[in-house]
Amino acid sequence: MKKIVRQQNYLKELIESQENRYLSRQALVCLIRAVLEPLLDKPEVGVVLYRIINREGVMGLIKRLEFSDIEAYDYSDESANLREKVWANTEFLCVLTHRFVSIILWDNNTDSPDKVRYYSICNSRLQSEALDIINRNSILDIKHFQEQFRPDRRDNILLNASIRRLIESMDEASKDAVLGYAEEQTVVPVKYDSNTRAIAHEIKNQLSICDLYTEVIRRYCKKNNIEEATISNALDCMSRAVKMANNCLVGLKSGDTNDLRPLSLKDIINTAEDLTKVYFECKNIDYIVENSIDTTILADENKFTAVLINLVKNAVEAFGIEEENALKNGKYVKIQTEISGDFAVIHVLNNAGEITNPDKVFEEGFTTKSGGSGMGLSICKKSLEEQLGQITLEHTGADYTEFVIKIGLV
Repeated sequence: MKKIVRQQNYLKELIESQENRYLSRQALVCLIRAVLEPLLDKPEVGVVLYRIINREGVMGLIKRLEFSDIEAYDYSDESANLREKVWANTEFLCVLTHRFVSIILWDNNTDSPDKVRYYSICNSRLQSEALDIINRNSILDIKHFQEQFRPDRRDNILLNASIRRLIESMDEASKDAVLGYAEEQTVVPVKYDSNTRAIAHEIKNQLSICDLYTEVIRRYCKKNNIEEATISNALDCMSRAVKMANNCLVGLKSGDTNDLRPLSLKDIINTAEDLTKVYFECKNIDYIVENSIDTTILADENKFTAVLINLVKNAVEAFGIEEENALKNGKYVKIQTEISGDFAVIHVLNNAGEITNPDKVFEEGFTTKSGGSGMGLSICKKSLEEQLGQITLEHTGADYTEFVIKIGLV
């Protein structure tokens, strides 16, 4: 008599090997959309393996997948593709194409009904680990898919589309999270609206850095001239920017306004410089940072860095859109630091032209950009005042524009 050996839920064990990685269900829906929608929007040769029990928020996507020409296999307990029903509350989505392989595993058995534990990889050599586990419990032999779809990391158009979709989705999810929390706390409508817009603006700025750096990566890959140091620095900047955005939401939820502590001015300026270099990619603008002052200031690291990012981003955008091969013509954005009495002084200058209505630049809702929110400089002013600092528009004219920040020394 043949002995039957029951399988284990190795998918769950793989998820648990990643320690405490939790994700909200709303964010999970964003991840699923980020992976599937680019393929559905522009179908190509590939295969989708999925086990999605809780289909709230993604039912339309799954229906589109079922009615598309994309090869797809469902591994729900009711399907004929399973050997045994061993996966219980564990679900997955695997998308394999010639240019993009993404695997998301998640388990619903957590202490909170609104969270899942997850495991996610994209274009990684480790993809075989999860696919081998699925294959063991699959009637269909999927090993040939693993051999057929091995993306070339230097040509990831679909990957870039997925990253962009993820950033856009997470931006919207973050705004929804802020609105939901505000509603739970029954905040006064006027204050609620202002705070919500401010947080959404800061999150959008930080995530825009991630978005732009994916373009930098794509360009380097396209030219097939990849420099490891450049890619590594870009990914570090993306990680720091996402962390800053996350801290904005944590601060909102906890009610904390500032985390003032002694900080190295030199380190803060260097961090801001690294994070904002991406705004100058393929633009003919010189970025000059004169940062020789080694002193200690009292500030909130994330919020002070965010102010510098806002000012540099605004300065670059003030030059408008131009052709990539256009001449620089002396265009510049400059950061200078100095000490004046008990204050560190940071000058942010550019020669993009005169600001109209300079007396209104710090007013909430005032903007000179067609797609601007009018929140950036008002947020900067309020944030610095909460850190016992100040910002002024020192000069604006056809020759140059200069913003000056003063922050207390320790």
